[in-house]
Amino acid sequence: MSRTAASAGQPNYRLIRYVLLAFLVIWLVFTLFPLYFAVITALKPVEEINRMVPTFWPETFRIDNFSGIFADPGSLKSLIDSIIIASANTALSLVLGTLAGYALARYLRGALGENLAFFILSQRMFPPVAILIPIFFLFDATPWGTDSYITLILLYLVFNMPLATWLMMVFFRDAPKELEEAAYLDGYTPLRAFFKVTLPLVVPGMISVAMLCWIFAWNEYLFANLLTGTTVKTFPVHIPTFVAGSQTLWNFVMAFSLVAMLPPVILFIILRRYMVRGLSLGVVKG
Repeated sequence: MSRTAASAGQPNYRLIRYVLLAFLVIWLVFTLFPLYFAVITALKPVEEINRMVPTFWPETFRIDNFSGIFADPGSLKSLIDSIIIASANTALSLVLGTLAGYALARYLRGALGENLAFFILSQRMFPPVAILIPIFFLFDATPWGTDSYITLILLYLVFNMPLATWLMMVFFRDAPKELEEAAYLDGYTPLRAFFKVTLPLVVPGMISVAMLCWIFAWNEYLFANLLTGTTVKTFPVHIPTFVAGSQTLWNFVMAFSLVAMLPPVILFIILRRYMVRGLSLGVVKG
């Protein structure tokens, strides 16, 4: 049998490779184009942005747009407010979710534990807009009112706690229980075994959970727009304020949005090694 006849029934791997490469290039263009357009919009003067025919490269570069967004003192304050709220909420979510996840993983196994864990996770499945008005009246009746840090810090626990609890439960289940039992034989108390033996095993998972919680609290707009605005204002609520009369200053909007992207991007770059390890915990079983 000739080589040509033998290869006739074989798949054309070179063609498949080219098709996959073309798909990846198209996917990359669709993924990066919004970011590219945001960058060039942030560098344009407002007159060029408002043209009927858009330009895909700035004719006039306005680097001072990035300094112009901070002419309003509220811009820097909104970023600081977002950092405070996101960081405090993440710390609370991680502490409470870690304790709850450990309890579910070690002491509530079987049908009771599975049903309770699913019930906790189901709290994230309802549409947030459905509880918007009740949440407003609830926090408005509290001593600290609605326009405060503690309002959003506590409110975001409703959304981050279920996720943190569920993921930490999975991570603790993957941690070998035999190590804890060996620690008990060495005279460790359950609390000491938890902090000295079990908790270090799930640190990569904790960092992954912390990043997910922090990003949610950092980007949330719906409740922040309703519950804050005077004393406290997060950056998603501040973005629509870049207007001049009835005209939206899209160059300032894009410049401020790019600046607001930096904290999560920097955090991810710093913690990427732990993020990959944490998200892959439990994927490979021995």
